[in-house]
Amino acid sequence: MTLKALLRVRLLGIKASLTGANRSNKKRSRASIIGFSVLMLYTFGYFVFMMYMIFSQLAEPFAMLGYGAVYFAMAAIMSFCLMFIGSVFTSKAQLYEAKDNDLLLSMPIKPGEVLLSRMLTLLLIDLGLGLVVSGPAIFAWAQVVGFDLAWFIPCLIVLIVLLPLFTLLVAALFGWLLHLVSARVRNQSLLTVGLSLAFLAVYFVAISRMNIWLTEIVRDPSPLVGALSGFAPLIWIGRACAEGNLPALGGLVLGTAALALLGWILLSRGFLHAATDNRGAAKIKYVEKRVNAVSPDRALLRRELKHLGSSPAYIMNCALGAIMAPVAAVFLIVKRDSFLPLLAMPGLGEYLPPMMLLGLCFLSAMCTLTGPSISIEGKSMWLLKSLPVTPRQALSAKLRMHLLVGLPPMLLCSVIFIVLLRPEPLTAVCCFLLPAACMLFVGLFGLFENLRHPNFDWVNETQAVKTGMSMFAVIFGTMALVMLPIPVVLIWGDQIPVSLLAPGFLALVLLLDLLLWRWLRTRGEKRFLEL
Repeated sequence: MTLKALLRVRLLGIKASLTGANRSNKKRSRASIIGFSVLMLYTFGYFVFMMYMIFSQLAEPFAMLGYGAVYFAMAAIMSFCLMFIGSVFTSKAQLYEAKDNDLLLSMPIKPGEVLLSRMLTLLLIDLGLGLVVSGPAIFAWAQVVGFDLAWFIPCLIVLIVLLPLFTLLVAALFGWLLHLVSARVRNQSLLTVGLSLAFLAVYFVAISRMNIWLTEIVRDPSPLVGALSGFAPLIWIGRACAEGNLPALGGLVLGTAALALLGWILLSRGFLHAATDNRGAAKIKYVEKRVNAVSPDRALLRRELKHLGSSPAYIMNCALGAIMAPVAAVFLIVKRDSFLPLLAMPGLGEYLPPMMLLGLCFLSAMCTLTGPSISIEGKSMWLLKSLPVTPRQALSAKLRMHLLVGLPPMLLCSVIFIVLLRPEPLTAVCCFLLPAACMLFVGLFGLFENLRHPNFDWVNETQAVKTGMSMFAVIFGTMALVMLPIPVVLIWGDQIPVSLLAPGFLALVLLLDLLLWRWLRTRGEKRFLEL
């Protein structure tokens, strides 16, 4: 009964963060629930379609050559990578660093039941991520070789049951190791952000070279076959899925069961110690020094920056644009010989500066620091409201933190953009003003949405910065605004001069900034006091 109650609480927490009530016990409207559901289905469908396009190119040649085992082995590798990357940091945060660990462990509840309830919730996440890959892989294979229960049922057992369970165990063990390492590092945020950036770098490299790899594999799959044939479990997975090989399926079931038992023993023995022991944290020796008094505005800004620096989830989910902007600047310098000749091409050269300027706006839209800035206050919201500061000062500090982190990298990109492309004067001015206006829009719109749809009922801060109606509205709303010039050019491109595209879009963004600024100065401040 206790396990059932814990699991129910976990599931209700996920539901509440998406469609349920916040701390004020006001349920979201049906329109917002429907809108959120549509966005989730669209995102899920997009990635499923992308995976289907990949596997549809591989299924026919692999089936003709008799490499079905290799096909499903490759699908298993891709599914494992997606599930592992999507859950390793979540397992670290949810299993060992959840805010309610002390509360639950102080109750007459077995630590194993707390651990199991959280692992079952993580297993649901892995199942969802695994379906993004395994579903299209099975469907594409069925289109080529035909549907047959002899291989379909083993596919479901291996890809839908065994592989997510194995990935969960690996991610939980790695999350445990990351927790132990980060507990002994002075700057835990720097370590976590560094590892996350490394994962992102690998991801972007893989995406950028995916078409090249697919072409090479379809043309000559023998190197891939030789590489995968040296690892017996992958061959068992491939044979069980493609041929319905029962001995291979039995070996996978027994092997996964043994690993699950061993992993559970290791995790259950170390969970209580890892979730409660902070003695391994880096020791900081106190040194007496003079503290200078600062103004309330500066103190609030320091508070916001300190919170940002101590939260890797906040940085990676909401400051990605500021991180990617220097990378984009270096890319412009390194690849200048590739795109500079395009300026001389008729019909394309005149559109290249506005297109690259739109790319800078896209980077600005990826910096959403104010989107969860109200929600991350959580149950400590009363502390901020009890300070001797006005709502305007509290909201302005969050906006200034957003601009201070996101604006300098954008301006650096703008300078490099102007130096390399040397656009006409009006476009050059827009190179500075338009990314800055978009950055201001994202900051204002983030506060607007988070004041209207705050999420204070989170267990781990990752939930506040990743889920909730406000974050989805900010992400998709700003993306829709940034992409607005594209249909305008496609429909009225022959009627609107290219030189007026950037100034016209700048005027629209500035108008939206003014409206949002006005709302925050009036109704936004009242809404802040009502939270």
